Amino acid sequence: MLSDNQAVSMTLKTGRSHNIAILLTLLFLSLILDQKSKAWGASVNETLLAGTDQDVINEVIDSLPLFARTFNPLSVFSIEDTLLSISATELTPDLCRQSGLTTSGDTEVHLQETESPQVQEFVLLASYKDDDSARDRVDRHIYLYTTKKRKTFATWLQRSGRYLDTIKAILKENKLPADLVYLPLIESGYSTDARSSAHAVGPWQFIQSTGKSYGLKTDYWRDERQDPIKSTVAAARYLKDLYNQFGSWSLALAAYNAGEGNIRRALRKSRSDNYWHIIRTRYLKRETRNYVSKFIAAGIIASEPDKYGFTDIDYHEPMKFEEAEINSPVSLSFIARCTDSTVKTIRGLNPELKRWCTPPDLKTYRVRVPEGTGKRFSECFNNATPEERMPKVPYIIKKGDTLWDLANSFHFTRKELYALNNGINPRRLRPGSIIFLPPTNGTYITETRPKTPYIIKKGDTLWDIAKRLRITRKELYALNKEINPERLKPGSIIYLPLKR
Repeated sequence: MLSDNQAVSMTLKTGRSHNIAILLTLLFLSLILDQKSKAWGASVNETLLAGTDQDVINEVIDSLPLFARTFNPLSVFSIEDTLLSISATELTPDLCRQSGLTTSGDTEVHLQETESPQVQEFVLLASYKDDDSARDRVDRHIYLYTTKKRKTFATWLQRSGRYLDTIKAILKENKLPADLVYLPLIESGYSTDARSSAHAVGPWQFIQSTGKSYGLKTDYWRDERQDPIKSTVAAARYLKDLYNQFGSWSLALAAYNAGEGNIRRALRKSRSDNYWHIIRTRYLKRETRNYVSKFIAAGIIASEPDKYGFTDIDYHEPMKFEEAEINSPVSLSFIARCTDSTVKTIRGLNPELKRWCTPPDLKTYRVRVPEGTGKRFSECFNNATPEERMPKVPYIIKKGDTLWDLANSFHFTRKELYALNNGINPRRLRPGSIIFLPPTNGTYITETRPKTPYIIKKGDTLWDIAKRLRITRKELYALNKEINPERLKPGSIIYLPLKR
């Protein structure tokens, strides 16, 4: 049993603790409101909770008995969100849940556009200046990009012209901050061919497992991580998931670089949810510690390149194309001929294609062609034979040939052989039988590339063969120098010109 003096003592202690909790709460709220006003300033149009700041404090105080039972000043929320945020909802959810408040219907903060339509203020890029550590890191990277890495950064800016409009549209559709359009600057320099030592690929640098999780297909014939549109859609979904998981854009971006597990571990070990605090610890690699400040620095320069001396950038032309659906594989050279363009142009519009043709294992495929050529390509495709769409080089099996030997000799892979020769059995390659080789730009044996074998049938003559196939006997003699037109035996082989 407690004595009266002990009970009075405990009551006083409880009251004193409650008063301390109230004072700490008021102090914490004042800091929040002060930081909030500094972070948002005049760069965005903000819609706060209903009522004045004092009304918010009063409502929290009214609910303090409930709040005190679970009081933990460090768990209410992190002011770090004011350093890198796009909406009021990023600052208030935890506070509202603790205090019983509800947010107003319209809490989204919208981006402003300046008088010049080409310059847009981005909240993520403008909100770091209130933190000395963040400001110093960003300034260091701005200096680096405008001095030592100036030439490289200029190349990145040039490439960006091809993809900026497309990426902005996808981000807007997914209701993500427009600032993220500059994330590929530090990931890949907007290169679809970029590859890292960690096997990350494409403009958004997806590793294969993450790309697969977000619908990007990777196989022998294609790698959708290299496609600027498909990979941007996947990146938008991934970034949205990371933000929903961490509730902070700085932590979301750090997780995009290092992985969610590494960021969660750093949060747990550092006992902080503030990115700018965590990067001062040893729990993250240097690359991740510099990642957000590199992104902000690159975005600041890219949004106003003239201000930082990049006045002579020759931006690449934006991607312009049409899509056509095909129901059988075609070679890139066929697409180029049909659209009166080049294989390089077709590859540039379809960077996911890794080989010389569209994937032969797909029943349908949507291929991109230059703007204004979609109808012409469809007509060309429909009027062409399968051999014209997908040219193959015939090869007569010789004694001792194996698929492995052929692949090595002609510089392609066995997968391509299997794709072009359905049902081929590598253990039953009979001399005299015919298989097909891919018409790549590899170094094929000159003998086999320009001609195709023909098996003589009973009654065939060179004149009949030439007339039927619309070639001249002169061409036949050129390809078959030892041929005797009077001794054409059924079953023997002669060569005909290969139609390209």
